[in-house]
Amino acid sequence: MTFIKYQDMRNEQENVLASSVGQQMKQIGEAVNGYINIRYDKLSTLSNAAGNGTDPGPRACSATVCEITYQTLVNEGLLPSSYNGYNIIRSPYKILLKRDGMSPNYIINGLITTASSWTVNGNVRYDLLGKAMQVAGIDSGITKTATDVSGFNGQWSESSSSFSNITSSGQLAFRVGFNSSLYTLYLRRDGTLPMSGDLNMGGNNINHVKDITSSGIISTGSLKTLGTVSVGKDFIVSGQSTMIGNVSLKKTLSVDGVSIFKGDVIAKSNIAASGNIMSSSDIYSNGRLTTNEYLQINGKAIAGSSCSSNGLVGISSDGKMLSCYEGKWKSADSSGSIGFFAPAYRNSNGIYFETGHCYIPNIHTGRCSCLPEELAIGVLVDFKHTPQGHFFSRKRVYLCLKSTTGGGHFY
Repeated sequence: MTFIKYQDMRNEQENVLASSVGQQMKQIGEAVNGYINIRYDKLSTLSNAAGNGTDPGPRACSATVCEITYQTLVNEGLLPSSYNGYNIIRSPYKILLKRDGMSPNYIINGLITTASSWTVNGNVRYDLLGKAMQVAGIDSGITKTATDVSGFNGQWSESSSSFSNITSSGQLAFRVGFNSSLYTLYLRRDGTLPMSGDLNMGGNNINHVKDITSSGIISTGSLKTLGTVSVGKDFIVSGQSTMIGNVSLKKTLSVDGVSIFKGDVIAKSNIAASGNIMSSSDIYSNGRLTTNEYLQINGKAIAGSSCSSNGLVGISSDGKMLSCYEGKWKSADSSGSIGFFAPAYRNSNGIYFETGHCYIPNIHTGRCSCLPEELAIGVLVDFKHTPQGHFFSRKRVYLCLKSTTGGGHFY
């Protein structure tokens, strides 16, 4: 019974040990993938780093392979400063990164191995290596010979001809870089790895972008472009649009609401309106003003009163046309005013006289008078009582004549 308990305790300890070995390998694998991501430019050019400056290293490159150490990862802040470079079974790591592909889109693949095999009493502990692989994940593997390493169920493999850190059977390994599964968490510079989730820039900028192609919605606070904006379908703006420069429309502009223009509106062709066109100021035309219906003038004027500009057209209070000529409102009829009537009666002494009553006023003055520039000519007209044949009354008819010259000649 005691022996069984001892075996159970030992098995449990070994399982904890294997789990720790796997966790440590995964930790250093994630760190190396992060290193490839931030130092791709140096790795792709096989540049050495001595261990100081902005590229701290150490990194030693030759031919197509660069070697880094755990200290490189510590210096880059990818591993804690307390990391000592050994796993829990006191084996150091060997990290090789290999450049493949063609310029400028090189790819970087790598292999991390324990420098020594996991053996107990000269026997490789494949059982514990397998448990360590389960914890380390899909990119982990083991060497079963001194020349080859393979992952779970042979899903991936590498040979010592590519990576010289494969030296014996029983090593725990971890692949990193382009071909690894864990590296798909990173955005590849050469565009060969698609995003499998959202790209969160953490409030930082994206600079020096050429084309952005989207099959969905682009949401942004402010949109600023120094070039042309081409929209294949509808362009919908919920707020105000401010155009500092010119706006050119090749087709129809439809506005459901009110359009407010603070400057001039210039149309090189026709303006067609199915409703009213209203202006609170003047309307100017270099051509004719044509209407297929009536022209209604609401401006009232009084014949003979002053006006400001020749050519103005208005109407009298009773709707007659008046025009502004030589600073006065005048009848649109150039022949002068029409006559007006004033009653005249003969008394018992045979004298004719006019009453003060304006029988029919002049339509242009509203009184029994002519315009100031016109001459009044009076004519007596007899009105007879037809059945008796006697004079019933007389009325004086006045004609207002307008001078055609400044010399007092009338027509």
